[in-house]
This record gives sequence, C-alpha cells and structure tokens, in this order.
Amino acid sequence: MRMLYLLPLVGFVATAAAAPIDVAPAGAFHHLDASGRQSLALAGGQVALVWEDSRGGVPRCYLGLKAAAETGFREYPLGKGECFEPAVAALDGSRFLLAWEDETGINSAIADSGGPGPALNLGAGAHAGVAAHPVAGAHVAWNAPSGRWQRVWRASLLVEGSQLRVGKAQPADATPPSDDQTFPALAVSDRGAWLLWEDRRHGHTVIHASRAADGKTWSAPLRVSGNPTGRAQGGLGRGTGAMRPAVASFGSRFAAAWLDKRDFLSGYDVYAALSEGAGFAKDRKAQDSFGDAIAQWHVAVAGNRRGDLVIAWDDERDGSSDIWLTRLTAGGYSEDFTFPEISGPARQSDPAIALDEAGNLHLAWIERAAEGESNGATRLRYTVAPLPMR
Repeated sequence: MRMLYLLPLVGFVATAAAAPIDVAPAGAFHHLDASGRQSLALAGGQVALVWEDSRGGVPRCYLGLKAAAETGFREYPLGKGECFEPAVAALDGSRFLLAWEDETGINSAIADSGGPGPALNLGAGAHAGVAAHPVAGAHVAWNAPSGRWQRVWRASLLVEGSQLRVGKAQPADATPPSDDQTFPALAVSDRGAWLLWEDRRHGHTVIHASRAADGKTWSAPLRVSGNPTGRAQGGLGRGTGAMRPAVASFGSRFAAAWLDKRDFLSGYDVYAALSEGAGFAKDRKAQDSFGDAIAQWHVAVAGNRRGDLVIAWDDERDGSSDIWLTRLTAGGYSEDFTFPEISGPARQSDPAIALDEAGNLHLAWIERAAEGESNGATRLRYTVAPLPMR
C-alpha cells in the first residue's frame, strides 16, 4: 500500500507549489551532479540552474537563468567538449559564480543576466564547488590526483569586473594524503567559510572539514561525521561509510548534511550537524522514522539569512522514488514532508534546492516516467513553493 505523507502534517500549514517548469529539452538524459549538490542558486531576483545532459550524444554542461516573472529559463552552454558536474553559487547583486569540469580541466566563470563571462582555467581536477560572500570572499574547491591518491584543493577567487583571477591553490589538509579525499562542498557567510569533503584516512569514508573564520586563514581538518571507526558489522572493513557532504549557511550558523551508513542493514540515512563554536555539534539523523527501513540518496541542504534551514533527498519509502524534505524547527527536525509536484507515480530524484529570504523553497529535480513506461529519458524540472508554516 502506498503511504504518501503529503502536507499538511502535524504542526504545519500547507502551501501550494507553483506549476513545475520543464527546464531543458525532453528526450535526453539529464544530470544534477554538482559536488555538494550546488546546482541551484538565487541572486537579486534571478534563479540560476546548472546541469549536464546528453542531447547531442555526449555530456555537455548548461546554465539556465530566469527572473521571477519569466515563465522559462534562458539557456547558455558551458565548457569545451565533454563537460561534467557544473556548480553555481550566488556572487553579488544578480551575478553568479560558476565552476565545471571539461576537456581542459576545472574552469570557473562569472555569469550575469546575459550569460556566462570568460572562463578561468584552474588545471586538472574534478568535483568542483564554489561559494562567495562580500565579507568572506569568493572560493573554489576541487579534488585532483596527488601521487596515488585524490587530494582536495582550494583557492580564493578575485573578481575583476566580469573576469576572475585565482590565488595560489592550497591543499585542504597540509599533511599529504594517506587515502582519497573527494567531493568538496563549500559555504560562506559573514561568519566565515566552511569546506567539507569525503575523507578515507581512517580506512573508511568519513566527513572532514576545514574552517576559515575570516575567509582567509584555514584551520587544520576536523572530523564532522560520527560514524564510528573500527570494524564494521560482520567484520566488513574498518567502519561504515559517510558520503556526499553538502553544507549551507543559515542565520548565524552553518549546517552540514550527508549520507551515512552507520545503520548497516538499511542503507544510507540522512545525517546532519550544526556548527558550534569552531566546529560542529554532534551529528544526528535528520529524516524521520518512516524512512529508516530504506536507503536515502542525493541529500541537499539550503538555508537563508533569517534562519530557515531545509534538507532534501530522494527515497523509495512509498514504492517509487519521491523527493522528501525536512526543516529545522525549535524542537528539532520536522516530520518528513513532500508536495504532489515532487512525488507520485513517476520517479522523482536528484533534488537541488535554494531558499530565498522570504522563505520560498526553490527546487529542481530529475523526473523519469514510471518504471516500464519509457526508454529511460528524463525531464529536468523546477518549481517554487512557500515553506510550510510552523
């Protein structure tokens, strides 16, 4: 029996989502794979969405831009040749900071309402992320080979009109890696900057982080995820995994979220931790108990300056993939909720989210027809809805 927990829920007042927009041409295979799920950003009334798709037979990257009053996205290509995992963040006014991987390596650029400006090449690498703030500055992070391991690197970006200059690249951890560091995620605010990544120094994957309180001087790495190090259940490995961190600022704090397999038998769960002092408080499971028996995927997190915080992911608790959300309340994380637009017989997955200052949730996702009803081609969709009232 399908159990769809739609709004309203206890403690919430339901609000309607806008009719979804199809962002890109149908009939292709779309991907929202930015490191840290940084595929959607808001600046000065503009919405920016980045993705890759296969409409020409090979993966290429695109930027979509729209103002609030526009009914569709204006589309701009990114990169040279095959292109992967574009990321976007608000820069200033109505401009955005971009990063992507193409045949030349990692690139970054500024985009305004007229599209992207000149690209700045950063060299070889993958899984780029970006973040910017008037106080904490603009930053880019990526991972690249260092001997036999992948290593996370970061650099500051200097904005000069429509162009960028890059500072000296620095490793996120000054100690040479003993195993892979991958999938960096960045967030900045007037309280500084945080960089998170997957780290295998303990023989299993945990989430590590580094902080720059002034946006310039970065701390030594600290561990964020509490998945225990030691023999995993059944003697399988040195510990359970934590993967794909995402991080966002909200109010005067930061929130990190990731997928965590410490509950070994049910697959990955959504865990989160909130900043506290120079680090993060103890992590906790963010989803409710209805999702405990099945795996969660593609966790994303978004906040705004007034202090709203939302976490999104997809799972199959109702028999097919739907997008679920929770928001932080005074009493902790809310019951999981969804909207009709992001749930139902079709398969909805890969959420990318952003919150505006009025508390509206902007959400992009990938939709596939119900199993057996298509050749696997996808739709890239976008909607916006006020947060449910507490």
